[in-house]
Amino acid sequence: MNIIGANKIDLSLFGKTGLCDLYRLHVKIDDINSIASNMIISISDNCWINKLDAVSKMSFTARAQGTVKKIVDDILSRVDNLVTSDFGEYLVSYSTQQALSTTYNHNIIPLAELWKEKVTGNPGFDFHTESLSNLIFFGEAKYNKNQTPHTIALNQISSFIKDKKDDMELVDLKHFVNEGSIENAVNGKRGYVAAFSLSGKDFDKMFKTAIESDAIDNLLHYPEVFLVGIEI
Repeated sequence: MNIIGANKIDLSLFGKTGLCDLYRLHVKIDDINSIASNMIISISDNCWINKLDAVSKMSFTARAQGTVKKIVDDILSRVDNLVTSDFGEYLVSYSTQQALSTTYNHNIIPLAELWKEKVTGNPGFDFHTESLSNLIFFGEAKYNKNQTPHTIALNQISSFIKDKKDDMELVDLKHFVNEGSIENAVNGKRGYVAAFSLSGKDFDKMFKTAIESDAIDNLLHYPEVFLVGIEI
């Protein structure tokens, strides 16, 4: 995995206003099999559970066991230089977390599917990180082999915010972040990450389209937002 580019966007160049710090991050995946192997190790690692109190440990273990087995046995272990739709979204989520950690020193929180209680319909955000400035980042990952789904990711984030999916997740996220980050989130200070696969060759144009879209406008009053494109 290589970081091709990372920079802060000047909103005024795109006719946008807001107090938001908007960042663009371009990541390239060179070896699918290698990253799938790393994902298996990461997802199978239950160290995060062992750090919890006894009651939380019991609950999160019960939630995670079946999900880990499904992800590893049914999806990741079957990868052979081929990116399926199911694997693609895990790949985008995992790669984005790694890139945010490497480039911006974010703390990686276990993938949401490992600790969420299963509910009917879309359960909410795909992944989360925590910044050094005590912000929890709520991330949505989208994969499509034929097009770049940046607008879909941005619209999904807006929909989740409207449905208060981020608020619902705080009761679980408090186990993985510091008190300052939770306090900021309660006061409306939080960040969002739209992560998406890149399709085609003109990557600058794809990011430009995302920044100029109406879909991003609802997010520009939050402190920080990341657009992360994963080239596979």
